[in-house]
Amino acid sequence: MKKSVTLLLAAFFCFSLQGKEVVRLAAGEWPPYISEKLDYYGIISHLTTEAFATQGIETKIEFYPWQRVLQVSKNAEVDGAFAYVHTPERDETYLFSEPIYQGKYVLFHLKSTKLQWKDYKDLKDIRIAAPRGFGGMGPDFLAAEEKKVITVDRVTTVEQTFNMLFLGRVQAVPSDLEVGYVLVRQNFDQKDFDRLTHNEKVIHLAKYCLIMPKKSKKSAALIKKFNLGIEALKKSGRYNQIVKDFYSKKVYRESLPPNYTSSAQVF
Repeated sequence: MKKSVTLLLAAFFCFSLQGKEVVRLAAGEWPPYISEKLDYYGIISHLTTEAFATQGIETKIEFYPWQRVLQVSKNAEVDGAFAYVHTPERDETYLFSEPIYQGKYVLFHLKSTKLQWKDYKDLKDIRIAAPRGFGGMGPDFLAAEEKKVITVDRVTTVEQTFNMLFLGRVQAVPSDLEVGYVLVRQNFDQKDFDRLTHNEKVIHLAKYCLIMPKKSKKSAALIKKFNLGIEALKKSGRYNQIVKDFYSKKVYRESLPPNYTSSAQVF
């Protein structure tokens, strides 16, 4: 009898392990939000994993070059990808979750440059560098660029835009505030980092979401569960605790202005 009970318990345990739902998500390197080198793979990765965990779902994050992330998610080779903002083009292919995290896009500039502005026409004499194919700075910026209200040099990478800034070839670089400071800290020397600052005017509040392909039959159900998970994290206070914990980590303490990390963000 004892042996039979043991076998039944073992069988139940194995069934529980096999029956646990697993979601596979694609992402690329984008510190401090997403990175294989950071605790929990970064702040957005951690929030994503814990949101699914509240619904009994295990998250497997697979890292790819960014140009491959959308491809493997669009083809349903994985269940989804993160962290993306809404665009009309993406809305045709993907379902979007509630925001995981909110980034602030600002104009970075050198401390030696006086940059005061209220609207984009005030920047007509300022040369700006931005990466090609990237619209995270929001629709107003893109409209001003298209109408040639502002002059924007489009290059291949974000690193190139900051290099142009430090060389004096441009006077401003639009970037997510957290990403910008961490990128410069990790890729440039202390002398350049000390020259850098940002204008306090927020260009765009970017809401970073989980995306899942519409072609997959399980996407709608997974997005619904994820949204329930994000809501549960916020209601329990766990969401803000995760953010506060990350703000105290080395990657933030060494890169972000002290007043920025003094309190957790709330949507």
